[in-house]
Amino acid sequence: MAGAKKARRLRQIYPVQIPGWLSPIQHPENPHGGVPLSLTLSGLLQLLIDPWLNMSLEDSAKIYLNGSSSPALIKIIEPPELDRRFYMDLPAALLRDGINLVVLEVTRVSDPVPESSVPLRVLYHTPRPGGEVSGSGDNPNLLMTLPADVIANGIDAARAAEGVLVQLRYIHMRTADIITFSIDRHEIRHAVTAAEAAAGVAVIRLTTTDFLQDNPRSEWRFRVTDLLGNSSGPLAIWSRITYVDVHIRRPVLDLIPPKVLEARDSNGTVLNFIRDFYEAQHATVEVRYPGSAGGQSVKLYCLGRNNTYGSEIQFMTTVNQTLTFRVPRHEIVDSINSGMRFEYTVRLSGSTEDLPSKPLNITITGQKHFLPEPTLNAAKDNLRTYYPPLEATYSVRISLTVGTTRYDSNETTITQPSYTNVAVPPSWLTGNRGKLGLFNFTLKRTGSSDPIIFSWYLRVTL
Repeated sequence: MAGAKKARRLRQIYPVQIPGWLSPIQHPENPHGGVPLSLTLSGLLQLLIDPWLNMSLEDSAKIYLNGSSSPALIKIIEPPELDRRFYMDLPAALLRDGINLVVLEVTRVSDPVPESSVPLRVLYHTPRPGGEVSGSGDNPNLLMTLPADVIANGIDAARAAEGVLVQLRYIHMRTADIITFSIDRHEIRHAVTAAEAAAGVAVIRLTTTDFLQDNPRSEWRFRVTDLLGNSSGPLAIWSRITYVDVHIRRPVLDLIPPKVLEARDSNGTVLNFIRDFYEAQHATVEVRYPGSAGGQSVKLYCLGRNNTYGSEIQFMTTVNQTLTFRVPRHEIVDSINSGMRFEYTVRLSGSTEDLPSKPLNITITGQKHFLPEPTLNAAKDNLRTYYPPLEATYSVRISLTVGTTRYDSNETTITQPSYTNVAVPPSWLTGNRGKLGLFNFTLKRTGSSDPIIFSWYLRVTL
């Protein structure tokens, strides 16, 4: 009995060897090893066969795959192979995706009963993760899906703390694939689970620690390597770049309303014209908001009763800087006894989007008499000024503002009960044809130190 066992050991046929294969491998089906695609670039997989006991010329070696009764390869021993190791080249196309059972069967010339090795369990993955893509560049089979709010708004500190779920899809996804997810070259590794492989989608959860820096055009992409080291591609390794605005360290923008310094009543919402603006040449508006930073551009808008004034653009140079804007006097005068809305827009560095602020609505108090805008005749040589019933003698004076130039007439004593026509000097129009002109008028009580009363403005093209 012992002699028979020893004889069987001596006559044992050893499994084939595969030069360069990977072993051991952690896999649910417990393969002995795996064959990466790099070993089959020629289309053949090289098998190394050890000599067997009592090897003779004309012995045959056969390779069987996956329980087939037909051999995939046959080799007849010739003098160069006798009692030496030799190679057999297996067409890689015969290997299936997953576990392959490779059996070596030897038939001796001296013994017609063949002997076989134990099956060698070989893991092989084909096609590679993401499939075969010809050429280089972006891999169209590697797809990334981000939450809609991340695409629209980017990621701030609160969104990062909540966690960002990124869905990754590609064909030929397998358990234990390693996804390398890159955020501005900072790489995060994720092993595909069995459930993810079955669903065909892997999910990566990104949190605050995954974002090493702020970047308005943070570059996100991923690549895949399977358990055998087969990479997506083979040359188009990476997915297309997705750009995301990451600003978790940037203070959250809070575009609070601007402040009009001359509006001193009712928590800054009422401008007392006579007391706080009567002699002013401009209104002073301050813009300061949480989240300001260098490189941000700011533009102020003032919406009056009949016009919207837009300022020149100013730039933030430091954090928490206060910008000061000057609004021309006539914009305020044109809304006496009415309201105005002040607001601004902010454009972040590197962006083309103008972000609107919260508005400041103010009321501008009236004067002793309400004076509407004048009217101009078609010939543009007569300005009619309107006023309510007057309690005393007043004089009227008209003015024209063109750009930064102001023209004032002489005073005319009022004799009519509701309006007075005042001639427009021809010299005011000379050289100003086609330009925007702002007409208004003032009333002054004769022999009194009462404040001058201002009308609204008429805006016309001269």
